[in-house]
Amino acid sequence: MAEPDYIEDDNPELIRPQKLINPVKTSRNHQDLHRELLMNQKSIVFF
Repeated sequence: MAEPDYIEDDNPELIRPQKLINPVKTSRNHQDLHRELLMNQKSIVFF
C-alpha cells in the first residue's frame, strides 16, 4: 500500500491525524471487567 503524499511533507502548518480514544476501553469499569475475565479464563482447565 502506498503512503499518502502528505506524510512526506514537513509542513508545520499541517494538522496530523491522531488515533481516536475509545471511551469505553479507557473506563475503569471496563478495565476491571476485562482483567477479571482474563483471570477467569486462565483459571479454567480443559480436560
